[in-house]
Amino acid sequence: MTGLSINHYLAPAGYSLTAFLDEAAAAGASGVGLTERSFAEIPVATLKPMLRERGLSVTSVNSAGFFLWGNPERARQQRSINTSLIQNAAELAADTVVLIGGGLHDFGPEDDITSLSRARSTFESELPAIIDEAERHGVRLGVEPMHPIRIFTKATLNTLAQTAALCDRHPKLGVVLDLFHCWWDPDLEPMLERLATRLTLVQLCGVVQPRQPELLPKRCLLREGVADVGGMLEMLHRFGYAKSFEFELFAHDLDGRTVSDTMRAVVNDFATLARGTYSFAPTADAHRHG
Repeated sequence: MTGLSINHYLAPAGYSLTAFLDEAAAAGASGVGLTERSFAEIPVATLKPMLRERGLSVTSVNSAGFFLWGNPERARQQRSINTSLIQNAAELAADTVVLIGGGLHDFGPEDDITSLSRARSTFESELPAIIDEAERHGVRLGVEPMHPIRIFTKATLNTLAQTAALCDRHPKLGVVLDLFHCWWDPDLEPMLERLATRLTLVQLCGVVQPRQPELLPKRCLLREGVADVGGMLEMLHRFGYAKSFEFELFAHDLDGRTVSDTMRAVVNDFATLARGTYSFAPTADAHRHG
C-alpha cells in the first residue's frame, strides 16, 4: 500500500492535465486515474515520462464497455474507444481498465428500454471478447457495479451479489469497487470477503444527500457524509485487500473548493482514516501545503 490516487474527473473543464498532475504530486498522491479526456489532451508517449517525473502511477483508465448502444455506428465507435483505452492502459502499466456495461437508455428510442433481462444478457455476451483483448495486452479489466439509480444511464450491474455471480462465470474478470455505488449494499461485508481477491481497485469518496429530496445523492470528501469510509478500509484490510485506493469526485461536486485544496484534504484524510489498517503518510511537500 503506497497511498491514495486521485482521478482526473476531479479537474474542471479548462484545468490542464499538466496542472492536475503537478497538484496531485504536490498533495502527496501516489497515483492518478486517467480518462478519455486525459488522452485527448496529452498523448500517451508524452504522458508517460510526465508521470514518471512526478512519481505517479496510473491506478485506472476510465472507462471501457458501454455495450448496449442500439445504433450500430455508435457501437462501432465504442469498440474503437475500448481498444484505445486498453492499449493506453498497457502502455502506462495501469492497474485496471474500468469496465461499465451501459444503461437501458443506450438501446435507443427505437428499442424496448424496459427489457432489463435482455440488456443484462447483451452486456454479458460482450464480455468474453473484451476480456480476451485486454489479456492480449496484459491489462486487467475491473467491472464496476453501480447503484440502481444508474440503471438507465450507466449500468445494469447493480449489486455486489450480482457482480460476484458474474465473476464466477467469467474467472478472468476483475472488479472495481466504488464506495459511492456500494456503501448501501445489504450484503456488503460477505460480498467483500467473497470478492476481495478479485478487486483490481477500490474507489473512495464520501456520500451526501442534498436537503432537497428531489436531488440525487452526490460525492463529497472522505470524512463527510453518511458512508463509513474508515469502516470500509478496516473491512478490506481484514479480507486481505492490498491494492490501490483512488479518490473519485467529479468537478461539479467541488462545491467551491479548489482542485488543489481538495487534493490536499483527501490525501490527509485518507492518511487519518487508514491509520491502523493501511500504512500511508502524505509526503513532506503535502504537509507544507496543508
